[in-house]
Amino acid sequence: MADSDETKTARRALGRRLAQLRRAAGHTQHDLARLVQYGRSSVANTETGHQHPDRSFWARCDIVLETGGVLVSEYDRITERDHRRRRSSALQEFETASGPATPTDTGHACAEVDDGAVLWECEGRIDARRLALKSSTDDNVRLTYLENEVLEAIADNERLTPGILMGRLRPLRAYIDQLMAGRQHPPQRARLYAVAAHLSGLLGALALDLGAFTVAHAYAAESFDLAEAADQPDVQAWARATQSLVAFYAGDYHDALAYAQDGLRRGGTSVHRIRLTINGLARSLARLGDRYGVDRAVDDAFTMLSDYPAGSPVSASLALGPYCPARTAANAATAYLALGRTAGVTNHLTVAIDAFDTAGLAGPRALSRLDLATAHLHADRPDPEQAATLAMEALTLTADQRFESVHQRARQFLAAAHPFASQPQLRHVADLLADRTQIDTTARPALPSLS
Repeated sequence: MADSDETKTARRALGRRLAQLRRAAGHTQHDLARLVQYGRSSVANTETGHQHPDRSFWARCDIVLETGGVLVSEYDRITERDHRRRRSSALQEFETASGPATPTDTGHACAEVDDGAVLWECEGRIDARRLALKSSTDDNVRLTYLENEVLEAIADNERLTPGILMGRLRPLRAYIDQLMAGRQHPPQRARLYAVAAHLSGLLGALALDLGAFTVAHAYAAESFDLAEAADQPDVQAWARATQSLVAFYAGDYHDALAYAQDGLRRGGTSVHRIRLTINGLARSLARLGDRYGVDRAVDDAFTMLSDYPAGSPVSASLALGPYCPARTAANAATAYLALGRTAGVTNHLTVAIDAFDTAGLAGPRALSRLDLATAHLHADRPDPEQAATLAMEALTLTADQRFESVHQRARQFLAAAHPFASQPQLRHVADLLADRTQIDTTARPALPSLS
């Protein structure tokens, strides 16, 4: 069935709108094609109405041009209107071709009357309704696109600056709100809520990196609420782990422990149990002074690792899969150092630093170096000079990135280094940290609003 004149006119108008937005953003057709990963001719033909790309093209244009989803919204309106027209035309053609019902033509009769009561509907109406039920291809494409974008953002966390990632994810959050206002079949609705939960949790972690604790708490709470609405225990466990992370760096150790415990209860044998145990339980228990609890949590976490392939690569900090050995070792070291115990810490940190250096992850590289620096201060023969060298390496590694966790760990290191305050290298570390935090305070008085 050919496109109607109305549909052709609407698509040409959408193409002209794309051209206007592209020019307003200062992009040539070639620029936009490269950014959305389409050919220049595709962009040119779309703007003139001679080509009609699928929804993913318009979604990418919305993100690149920071339109707030206006292009996708108009595409959806045109597509839905065209679908309704096509279904209506097909039904009319069917009913016309069927002709009047006869007593022997019960398969195509629109109704059979018994004492004035209609017994069944027209077969064409049933077919139209069935086709509407199956017309979920576009929703699946949208959800797959969103899931892939969130996976890429989780992988890029700790590789790109929090500010860059925040800017990249802002249009996605608006796009998800648009989809939530629509109607999806239950399985798709659950997928939509799950991807929204992961996106909100990621935004919470980024807000935490930027030191915006109130915003981080709000995003993390929203993440769990969405996961609960999706009724997916694995996503709930992931969201609780993120809430525990935010609470830990906010200094709310009892809350961090409670979130981790609830995540373990909800997740059961979920892949997130390692993260919940070592990142949530062990570190929170250490801050609360529970030595026995820390030993048990660390042992449990390393036992869980045996369920997964040995030699696995470094996992993302907000991994949707299991925690890797390097992150498990690094978190174990952090917990033991909080208790003032250095036995075995150096071995854990050596494993972690080698893995993080190979992966090129600035944040984990800095954190593990700061922990190793603290271990040098607590050794039987303290080495404040080597400790200062490691601390300066850590702050240099993250000079271009804002990580609240690194700043907190650096302050903890300096507190441990107080007995050696006369060392020039340690004074240099203190000055370097003061410069960094002062810049952060003046440059970012608060996290920019995402509204």
